[in-house]
Amino acid sequence: MKTISIVIPVFNEELSIQSNLNVILNALPILENVPFEILVINDGSADQTETQVRDFTTKDSRIKLISFTRNFGKEAAIVAGLTASRGQAVIVMDSDLQHPPELIGSMITYWQKGFMVVEGIKENRGQESHLSRWCAEGFYFFLKKLSGFSLSGHSDFKLLDREVVDAYLSLPEKQRFFRGLVTWLGHISVQIPFSVAERSGGGSSRWSQMKLFRYALKNIAIFSSAPLSFVSGLGIVTLLFGFVFAIVSLWQKYEGHALTGFTTVNLLIIIIGGSILFCLGIVGHYLALIYDEIKGRPQYILKKKE
Repeated sequence: MKTISIVIPVFNEELSIQSNLNVILNALPILENVPFEILVINDGSADQTETQVRDFTTKDSRIKLISFTRNFGKEAAIVAGLTASRGQAVIVMDSDLQHPPELIGSMITYWQKGFMVVEGIKENRGQESHLSRWCAEGFYFFLKKLSGFSLSGHSDFKLLDREVVDAYLSLPEKQRFFRGLVTWLGHISVQIPFSVAERSGGGSSRWSQMKLFRYALKNIAIFSSAPLSFVSGLGIVTLLFGFVFAIVSLWQKYEGHALTGFTTVNLLIIIIGGSILFCLGIVGHYLALIYDEIKGRPQYILKKKE
């Protein structure tokens, strides 16, 4: 008997999680002989989210709770949900209803037609600020230039066939970028556009601009090694720039009117010193990712079931 799993990462959603789960349950299509399971991954919430979900599991046996010992991040929560899922198809979605539950039926229909991946694509980003929209567009622009993959409008709202889930879980790296790696796997896919709804329960995103900036830098490094090539290119440009300065200085000395003062020297120090520090920062970022990988720590730690 086929089963469809729904993976929902949650973090500090105590005010709305029960009502949102009700909305998701009511939106599930009635399919003959196709049971659903909903895996709620509590990513180390500091409020009463875990208690609220546990209470809800007593009302509906399709809801299953998986809790982390602390906050390990959404990528780890997705991996935990995919690992625990039993479905022949797995849907990943947010708990705040910004991923429309009413599209679940259409996703399943496309999957039954043979599509291995059904992706929810943001047609409209909703009430997002201009700054957030520009930052997102900038991130996807640089990611496309550096990796060759266009992920503009992509989200974590996806349906994956079991074959895709197994392929994703077989990847050895622990530092992951879910929407990027699913695209990289290359399975036959179809896209469903949606407009981002207002966040259920009110409030604003828990992702600050700084967190989003770090997340973007990390994912670019995970998905592309092109910045390391940029380091070499910048070194060559700086070397050529310095060579031109050297030729000009020697020629002027030969002509008997060498440059006076320290303007040229200061300019060279600033350019070369800034380039070196910038390149060291890029290399250091990749070294940090390598360091995290070789430590071999698990992506998450589960709480023991009470």
